[in-house]
Amino acid sequence: MEWISPVSTALGAAIGVGSTLITDRLRWRRERAGQSLDVRRQLYAEYTAALSRTRTALNECMHAHISAEERPQRVRELFLAPGAYELRHQLAITAPHEVVAAARTAFVVLRDTRDLLMGGSAVDSPA
Repeated sequence: MEWISPVSTALGAAIGVGSTLITDRLRWRRERAGQSLDVRRQLYAEYTAALSRTRTALNECMHAHISAEERPQRVRELFLAPGAYELRHQLAITAPHEVVAAARTAFVVLRDTRDLLMGGSAVDSPA
């Protein structure tokens, strides 16, 4: 009968330590998932802002008085300045496939617009 007391103490300690470890592990996972979501949200916001800045810069460029010879170079510079290319590559690493596909679609439309503007199309052109 003298062995029941130490065994029950050891069993209680094992249960206590085990439950603490499980609780800490679950808390760590939850915090990690929250941090990952925050990072993705920040990246999505930066990418959307870069696309918006690019669109605005291209629009302003078309309303500025720039010669036809300077236009392609200026449009190319304005397209690259906000850093949408770099952010798109970061998205490809961190975002789910659906988000990457949508981001690519938005970027391709903007890139096609850039190509039209470099080719001489006006802002109000049907193309």
